Amino acid sequence: MQPVTPEIAESLSLKRPVGALVNTISPRSPAARSGLRTGDLIIEVDGQPIDDPNAFDYRFATKPLGGEARVAVMRGGREVKIGIPLEMAPETPREETVIKVRSPLLGARVASLSPALAEELRLDYSTEGVVVTDVENGSASQSFGFQRGDIVVSVNSARIATMEDLLRAISQPVRLWRLTIQRGGQEISAVFGG
Repeated sequence: MQPVTPEIAESLSLKRPVGALVNTISPRSPAARSGLRTGDLIIEVDGQPIDDPNAFDYRFATKPLGGEARVAVMRGGREVKIGIPLEMAPETPREETVIKVRSPLLGARVASLSPALAEELRLDYSTEGVVVTDVENGSASQSFGFQRGDIVVSVNSARIATMEDLLRAISQPVRLWRLTIQRGGQEISAVFGG
């Protein structure tokens, strides 16, 4: 979700900037299965107006699992009602581990990104990678600035989709480490001495 700016409101012919604009939908999620689309503007949940993404999060967080939420969206200038099942985000094995190999990630606790973990850390699950869940005080990973929620997407040009990919990439002794992470929706690339 993203907030509706005055410019977006104008482009959608809204009188004022309200609602939560859908910018990403995870494949196979309840939202995707129910027909919600990227570009839909959520304006109501179960008859309650949605002013911004925070209001949407609150409305969904207070709903009991197992039912369905009736969501009103603006799509193509028309209001469309969609029923979204209220389900728990699926959990897959986290494969959580603390990195003990000499690398910029030394001392970071990392885990495979699952829908449940993405929800817990408020991350976009459609991103592929391994997520930092904790950083030990005084560790190399802390001194290099890694933070909880950073998603490691590449190490030395090798794409990181799974924990196995990450462990294989950091097990290679190198002089320079090139890492790309995603933080807050932005990709950050950095080079570290080995």
